[in-house]
Amino acid sequence: MRLRLGDRESPILRAGYICMAVFAGVCAAPLAYAAAECAAPDGCAAKACRIDAQIAQVKAGGDVHRLPALERARAELVHCSDDGLKQKRKMALEQAQQRIDKREADLKSAQTKGDPKKIKAAQKKLDGAHHAFDEIQSSPL
Repeated sequence: MRLRLGDRESPILRAGYICMAVFAGVCAAPLAYAAAECAAPDGCAAKACRIDAQIAQVKAGGDVHRLPALERARAELVHCSDDGLKQKRKMALEQAQQRIDKREADLKSAQTKGDPKKIKAAQKKLDGAHHAFDEIQSSPL
């Protein structure tokens, strides 16, 4: 497919096609390799590596709708600090624990009322809160 501006082929478009072809060849390497490389660094370096891998995956897969958000996130890493990430994680864990405490209280309340539907719903919400806590705890910085 050739795109033309008037009667002449656009050199910008031609250069774009060449770049896409080269990039597609570079991105043909498995993303598992990129993920393995990202496991080694810690903190902001790991976050940058994960975002870079996602950007490469999006460009290789053609999902251009996610690309601007990922590029913005990558640009915002200029302000990233490992201490800041640790503090955010600590706050997220505290909030998740508060949600667990609330869900446990809701479950006890439902159990005292004896309504099986409410008990089941409260247990499901508590399980979800535990799952969210575990995900935060096991996630890298």
